[in-house]
Amino acid sequence: MAGVKGLTKRYGDRVVLDGLDLEIAPGEFVALLGHSGSGKSTLLRVLAGLDRDIEGEVHVSGTVSVAFQQPRLLPWRRVWRNIVLGLHRPDAGRPLALQALEEVRLAEHADKWPRQLSGGEAQRVSLARALVREPDLLLLDEPFAALDALTRLAMHRLVQDLWRAHRPSVLLVTHDVDEALRLADRLLVLAGGQIVSEYGPGAHDRAAVLADLGVSESATA
Repeated sequence: MAGVKGLTKRYGDRVVLDGLDLEIAPGEFVALLGHSGSGKSTLLRVLAGLDRDIEGEVHVSGTVSVAFQQPRLLPWRRVWRNIVLGLHRPDAGRPLALQALEEVRLAEHADKWPRQLSGGEAQRVSLARALVREPDLLLLDEPFAALDALTRLAMHRLVQDLWRAHRPSVLLVTHDVDEALRLADRLLVLAGGQIVSEYGPGAHDRAAVLADLGVSESATA
């Protein structure tokens, strides 16, 4: 289980997160929507342990992995070495990397350099790097935003397959309502530093979610 209680984050006089409460159950897939600057990525960074200058409580059980919007691969390391970077099992490094690459359908790219990959391939390597740690909590910070529409749909299917296989808890930060509806069990809308609406399994309503974000269906047609 992972979550925060009474989480407040300030940047100077600006309050980005204001007494926020959130719980993510084991194996649950949660999508977090909100406008730019609403604090989505800030919350993700807090859960990842990358930002500790906060007020309130944070509790995360087990291992955490993050996949960011940019793959952040080291260009001087081959693909398989990027995947196992930071692992404390050097003897099993290449076998683990090959297993992870097989899951994201890139086993034949193990010895390539990052510059030889397409954008979608690089993002799949980033996912493999996150999953090789067998995380209990997987944090996805708009990992598909830079991809074209067809590649994004393929990545959605891949993420769903990987989630079903490994069953980590997942928090997906996204601006894309349709992406959130397609992938998540539960949708949350963040505004004013707090979660202002929540949609559980079977209660996903695109028009209502858009309305919570201040957008009408006609504006997206």
